[in-house]
Amino acid sequence: MELSLKDRTAIVTGGGTGLGLGYAKALAGAGAAVAVTGRRQEPLDACVVEIEKEGGKALAVTCDQRSREQVDAAVQKVVEWGGKVDILVNNAGVYPPAPFIAIEEEQWTDVMDTNINGPFRFSQACARIMAEHNYGRIINILSPSALLGFAMVCAYGTSKGALASMTRTMAAELGPMGITVNSLTPGVSATENFVNIYSQVGVDMMSKGLPLARACENDDTTGALLLLASDAGSYITGSNVCIDGGMTSTFSLGG
Repeated sequence: MELSLKDRTAIVTGGGTGLGLGYAKALAGAGAAVAVTGRRQEPLDACVVEIEKEGGKALAVTCDQRSREQVDAAVQKVVEWGGKVDILVNNAGVYPPAPFIAIEEEQWTDVMDTNINGPFRFSQACARIMAEHNYGRIINILSPSALLGFAMVCAYGTSKGALASMTRTMAAELGPMGITVNSLTPGVSATENFVNIYSQVGVDMMSKGLPLARACENDDTTGALLLLASDAGSYITGSNVCIDGGMTSTFSLGG
């Protein structure tokens, strides 16, 4: 079965930069009309230009997913543009490192509102539309910190752990409506944001400790993403696919 997304309409949150940009381009390359959302218009517009340059169809929608009103308006705009919503990739998130004993409650609350409440809002709005057509693909982007304990990212890891749990619950409830819900877990990725936090040296050091000894790149995620987004993955739901170079399934003793 082909990994074709022809005649499908997709939303990628946080689709203007980093891995989200890669997800948007991959979906468009497979034939989907792709709407990208985020807080900043400029990177979204740049993403649309890249997709259209390759012959794809794309739409930029500025949206702060901490707002129910903005999420509902964004989804409605996509429906008016593409006729429906078939695929949702919940990628947008914030990643502010801080020691557990020092993190401010305001920062903690902002991480939760963005990283777990945001996907809840988008998923609920899109699932109602998907259910009308008895078809949908929801893909939540996790992190190894949802599965392992990492220092300095308690808020982020907690939010991603909650998203992992929500993925399974959504799969149980939405399956009878023709909607599959799964998650992807990319590993160490040399995105601009990740490098800004840890430096390129830090990213290189973390990558060398993996069995595959390199950071995750956009192309590494494409196969799994398209599988879960297409009819080829129609019998996969409630699952998590780790694309982490072995981070969450191995323990290296060094070489």
